[in-house]
Amino acid sequence: METRPYFIAGDLSCSIVVGVLTAVAATATVSEAWPMLAAMLIGMVLGMAVAAVGILGFGPFFGMIELQMPAMIAGMLTGMVVAMTAASRPLASSMASVVGGTLGMVTFVAVWIADVWLRRRSPRWTS
Repeated sequence: METRPYFIAGDLSCSIVVGVLTAVAATATVSEAWPMLAAMLIGMVLGMAVAAVGILGFGPFFGMIELQMPAMIAGMLTGMVVAMTAASRPLASSMASVVGGTLGMVTFVAVWIADVWLRRRSPRWTS
């Protein structure tokens, strides 16, 4: 992943915006009448759709490839969590937005840590 502050801020802001918008879309779509499994699947699809639009919006400024992984994971995770919560009990859009933003930020940090871990130098074993 990119290490320059401009791109880090862009990747983080894209993940947070995708999380918030997905949470709002999920609460607007899913109600307590929905079965939990259907809500989870619809939430995931909503998350992917919102993330695709978010990537297209942020991509020209911060790079499409760098945005894809954290934004798609944030969208899908937020969509599933918020939609399942909305299917089980009433959920205000404001609280869902906080959850979505938090999940977007946590997802970005988790992807960042995974990238650092995967790119670490492995020791060279000599025989």
